[in-house]
Amino acid sequence: MSRQTNPASHTDSRARANGGGHSVGVPLRKHLQAFRVADLKDVYAFWVPDTQTNGLHKADYVEKLDELMSHEGVVYRRVRTLTRKVLDVLLLLLRRSGYASDLPGLFQRLPGEENFKLEYHEAEAGVKALRRRGFLAEVSDKRMASNGRVVYAVPDELGQMLTALFREETRTVASVFGLEDHAAAITAAERTNLREAFPALGVAPSETDVHAILGDAGAPGLLERLDEELRKVVLYAVERYGGVMLRTNWSARKSLRSIRWNRTQWAPALERAGVGTVARVSLKPYGIACDDEVLVVFREVLEDLLSRWDDREPEAEEILSPAGDVVADLCSLLEHIRSHPVKVGRNGEVHKSARRKIQQGLVFRESFLAGPQEIWAEIYGAADVLGLICKDKEGFLELTPQASRFLNLPLEGKTHELYHVALEQGGESGRSLHQHEVRNLVADCLREEPERWWSPRALASVARHRYLASLDERGIKDRHRDRYFSAYFSGTETPRDLKTATERQWLTRLHVLGILDVAATDERPLAWRLSPLGARVLGAERPGLDTGLQPVLVNPDFEIVVLPEGDVSDVIHTLDGFAQRTKSGEVAHFQITKASVETAVAAGRSVDEFLTFLEGRARGAIPQNVGFSIRRWAEGVAFATLERGIVLRLEDEAVLDRILAMPEMGRRVVRRLGPGEVLLTAEPLSRRLLSTLREDGIHVQGP
Repeated sequence: MSRQTNPASHTDSRARANGGGHSVGVPLRKHLQAFRVADLKDVYAFWVPDTQTNGLHKADYVEKLDELMSHEGVVYRRVRTLTRKVLDVLLLLLRRSGYASDLPGLFQRLPGEENFKLEYHEAEAGVKALRRRGFLAEVSDKRMASNGRVVYAVPDELGQMLTALFREETRTVASVFGLEDHAAAITAAERTNLREAFPALGVAPSETDVHAILGDAGAPGLLERLDEELRKVVLYAVERYGGVMLRTNWSARKSLRSIRWNRTQWAPALERAGVGTVARVSLKPYGIACDDEVLVVFREVLEDLLSRWDDREPEAEEILSPAGDVVADLCSLLEHIRSHPVKVGRNGEVHKSARRKIQQGLVFRESFLAGPQEIWAEIYGAADVLGLICKDKEGFLELTPQASRFLNLPLEGKTHELYHVALEQGGESGRSLHQHEVRNLVADCLREEPERWWSPRALASVARHRYLASLDERGIKDRHRDRYFSAYFSGTETPRDLKTATERQWLTRLHVLGILDVAATDERPLAWRLSPLGARVLGAERPGLDTGLQPVLVNPDFEIVVLPEGDVSDVIHTLDGFAQRTKSGEVAHFQITKASVETAVAAGRSVDEFLTFLEGRARGAIPQNVGFSIRRWAEGVAFATLERGIVLRLEDEAVLDRILAMPEMGRRVVRRLGPGEVLLTAEPLSRRLLSTLREDGIHVQGP
């Protein structure tokens, strides 16, 4: 689609104020009947070249030309033969009210109109050329009769057809998918018709156009303006294809078989009702496989309709809320690697026996959305991508310095890093610029309505619609053309692929990360909502969510129970660091053991801070035996430090002092081990240093 400006959408009053618009309204047949026979022959020769016209009467010419000039395909082909300057004059006339103007009126620019480089003599020649080819009627303007001026008008039927043809060529992607952009791009005549249906619509395009069209009744009210048959088509397009239905999709339908695709009737009806449009959309330059006629429900209408459909709590059997479970499992993996040998193969995969042992300690509750394999892939992949683990020379996993930094992050910090890892990774079909952009728009939708239960269809459709409407704004055409992007994804995605990839893969991924809660029935997701943890990660506000409650019950048998009161994700995350989770769900259960406390202390966690946390979030006092045992177990942890280095040993302490006084040796010292011993970071191999030592009578021996 081109980025050119569409025929201007301005009212009759403004056009007349600029001297360029005239209410003429010339029917095509009347226009043809006004020609002389000799002129009709010239017009006919243009529309039907290389054809003998001997023996035809004026009525024959009128009849044949009326038929030809009413055929969209014929008009399109003949317009393509016009020169650039003649075509510019025709475009200027189509933008005037009534498709009419005098010559001076063509040079008075309307607001937002493209500035053609057109001289007066070129406009005059263009008008004559259009007149000879039958595109223009010459009508006397009674208001200007005293001045001897005439008005040149495109016949109504031809003007409407040409306007539609040029709009298909020049309309932007945004004007196809967005109501506001569509209202700003239509012609003056079309806006006048739209104002008759929506009296609140302003004279000139403005930001209030959408509100004026939607009104209080919203999208359902607009649908009532359609006939029953077309309304069924629109609802089918929304329910099955998220408001973007290609003609090929309609051809494959299994219902509504009696209704045939009809762009010429559907497009004006949808646009008059403010619901949508039908247009030929080519998105190949943007890297999207779409070059077909498409029925589009305008973005604003679609969002309003889906919002009204999702305005109630879902009737679900269960609410799955993983909170920070995947973070807990990732931390459990890191702690296991720290304290146990974990062997990996040449391909980097953990051996099955070690993997099964690790998975026994995972707490993510298995569901129809994610099982052990999906959770393992998530945590092991994140540990690898974030650089938290590496393989040593013997093929065992070990923690990197980044692991300590990650473990010290708060819950939302850990989840935020996992979220960005997932955001950059590809889906089942590989990495994709389009999917990455749509994923960010999903986050925008969740931030805008953090309390809303989104149906899977609604969230994916709204994000996809916003993306398609903003392709030019995001510079997707140039970004897709970039060869750097082609290294990520070599396939082609359709508009439907963008929706299904979001609905079936990305929303599930967000659920696994704890960012989305899901309402489910019969192992089927009914609706998604931003979780309390997800709100903190994405920077959304949940004003009705309490976080300062006391949901913790601490029992004398060292069991801790967390009740589902308010946002308890941080509570569960803290307990995961000191206790073993025995049950996940709405009510979480933990068991404090000697081993769990020792592991927490070994990882550098403070027992005093943990007990203070329990006192602040627990109902009632902590049982004395629990607090006493936790402190005693922590005090029983002893630390031993391993250091790598080279030991330099001399019998004479004074000689060692002279060696350490050398600048190059001083930089290698870790610590003095004794009067005649020192630990160095590395073996002194510098030839200059060894030569200096030999000159001082010191010879270095050893490995």
